[in-house]
Amino acid sequence: MHKLSPNDRRVLITRPQAKSAHLQTLLLSHQLYCLSYPLVQFSAKIAPLAQQSLLEADIIIAVSENAVIFANQQINDWPESAQYYAVGKATQQQFSLLEISADSPEHATSEGLLALSHLANVQNKHVVILRGDGGREYLAQELDRRGARVEYVETYCRELVPVSHSDQVLQWQQEQINTIVVTSGEILQYLWDNIGEINRCWLKRLSLIVPSQRIVTIAENLGFQAIELSNGADNESILKILLNEC
Repeated sequence: MHKLSPNDRRVLITRPQAKSAHLQTLLLSHQLYCLSYPLVQFSAKIAPLAQQSLLEADIIIAVSENAVIFANQQINDWPESAQYYAVGKATQQQFSLLEISADSPEHATSEGLLALSHLANVQNKHVVILRGDGGREYLAQELDRRGARVEYVETYCRELVPVSHSDQVLQWQQEQINTIVVTSGEILQYLWDNIGEINRCWLKRLSLIVPSQRIVTIAENLGFQAIELSNGADNESILKILLNEC
């Protein structure tokens, strides 16, 4: 696959508002042209039993930064006796800000987490998974298969932002967008479903930057061909792809 040079990149960022703003600032500091159009926003979801669930946990796993951020708003104390795991570097950093040491896999996916040696033997362990409302079930299913007692604590809600496929996409086309950053399969599928059939041919021609093999597979099934896989969903990994440094 022929990669665009950094000077030729014209990037559309679709990740949530705060992360989108941070990534936009980072890209602009490297003279990369970019537009921000967050396609998902988050709000707190009250989990009344969150504190008790965490206190009883042997293992606490956070599958996103927001899971940590919104959980921290609802509880008084993080248990010192539990083992902590984060799906990726950014989530690990959120734990670090709370002075919590969390292990994280090299590849920021459920599969990466499950490959960690300390999660191989979880027989009779009480595992709490911090997440938003809904999401993949694979992690919980596999930990259950390994003998763990798995519980979800859902600390936030997602809301997808409407796409006006007439005016909005026309603006992207006029700005000659040729690269799009999509950090979840949910966002990619939502964009595909709502952009309008007439614009899908244009969308498929873009260079698509994604953080996991699972999203690569979704993109391939939709017909994307110029797919670039970053080493994670954190901004530095995305920047390296855009600068052709990996």
